[in-house]
Amino acid sequence: MKGKMKAAILYSLKNIKVDWCKIPTCNDNEVLIKVKYAGICGSDIPRAMITGARKYPLILGHEFSGVVVETGANVTRVKPNDRVVVAPLIPCEECECCKKGLFGICEHYNLIGTGSNGAFAEYVIAPQNNVLKIPDSLDFVSAAGIEPATIGYHALEKVNIRPGETVVIMGCGAIGLLTLQWAKIFGASTVFAVDIDDAKLDLARKLGADITINSSKIDAVKRINEITSGGAEVVAETAGNSITQQQAILSTRKKGRVVFVGISHSRLHLDENTVEHILRGEISIRGSWNSYTAPFPGIAWKATIDFMTRGLINFKEMVSHVITLEDIADYLKGMAEQTISYNKILVSFDD
Repeated sequence: MKGKMKAAILYSLKNIKVDWCKIPTCNDNEVLIKVKYAGICGSDIPRAMITGARKYPLILGHEFSGVVVETGANVTRVKPNDRVVVAPLIPCEECECCKKGLFGICEHYNLIGTGSNGAFAEYVIAPQNNVLKIPDSLDFVSAAGIEPATIGYHALEKVNIRPGETVVIMGCGAIGLLTLQWAKIFGASTVFAVDIDDAKLDLARKLGADITINSSKIDAVKRINEITSGGAEVVAETAGNSITQQQAILSTRKKGRVVFVGISHSRLHLDENTVEHILRGEISIRGSWNSYTAPFPGIAWKATIDFMTRGLINFKEMVSHVITLEDIADYLKGMAEQTISYNKILVSFDD
């Protein structure tokens, strides 16, 4: 259908339909991209199925790769047929954080696929400053994992891993497995992977974990402290769970560093022992949000494209499902209801 594209449109909570809609038109500073692969992010699940989205109708999807189709009159960074990925956060550039170059914590940001239409469609538009070229040697499937991989880089950058240190990754979902790989690149000599799913722990071993612990079968905190004689230097909590957030603190040695990456959407009740461990051990706890720094979009993006192109960050191994646009509604429902076992799900538009 000329001038039309297919898209999975979220019309209201739990109401997603594949419809024809108009191909978006780019302004002078925007780029029109034909989507190749788009990942379903964990944050897409509550938007579609649990808490709701910022606006309706909305096309979700912010982790994607594609090819430039058209550029606006002022676009100089890319040209038609360039292979690209998109940094989905669009900072306001006016707030105090933006003026300091802290774009990831912008007060008034937009996110493609959240505040404006995203990549669960055949075409998507993005500002030219958000569009990054990728080398011909980097395949489109891997490139769809660049955005989540930048999250792991940004988190570990905050805790200053030194070569030879021990790092624990609490949670082996997509972000956890990517963070695990960065921990090795940053110089960790021993990386623990903790999860309650043996299949994910098997994958963690394939991706570089030295020691894996199924915390539904073993007391993870006790085991980590035994093996390390007092805890790890660094723990990254990527599961987004109040239980693993507390375990992360208790698995850290004195003067150690914890970074919270996952969102639990619940209260965190710290027991007496945990609070005392923070105080007596002088534990540092950091939060990590997004992956954007100056110059925009930041070093995490440059590093991820580089290391993924060189084969040092493996995303393809993490892809458990490749689905079509028509499958999105069923998969989001299954993910929300936990009836699907998955790691990373990609939507394919690749002809």
